[in-house]
Amino acid sequence: MTTVTTSSRTTSVRSVSRMTAEPGVRFGIANGLLVAALLTASVARLDAPAMEVVAVAAAGVVAVGLSTTMTAGLGVIAWAWFTGFVENDFGQLTLAHDDLRRLAVFVLVTPAVAAVARRCPR
Repeated sequence: MTTVTTSSRTTSVRSVSRMTAEPGVRFGIANGLLVAALLTASVARLDAPAMEVVAVAAAGVVAVGLSTTMTAGLGVIAWAWFTGFVENDFGQLTLAHDDLRRLAVFVLVTPAVAAVARRCPR
């Protein structure tokens, strides 16, 4: 807390931090936006390869401002949503060869997309 003194009275000024500046809150918001992007792609009836691109691109874009670890974690979450509900039924996750390849792609490409998105002019 900072105290400002004037000639006749003392005024207290509090520093207010935004809740969205907290990494955990931003991670939660990013997860919500990722789910919204996947639901939108589903409503648009995109096929599986197009939905895979949407999932990894959305994960990278919404991860702007998160740490590299959280961004990679968001890539794992995007992989889980995609594999469980697009490739398989009812949220079932498998670790077949294609699923592991896809996991590696999501984990590596999501931070790359986030890095490119950070550098884009606003």
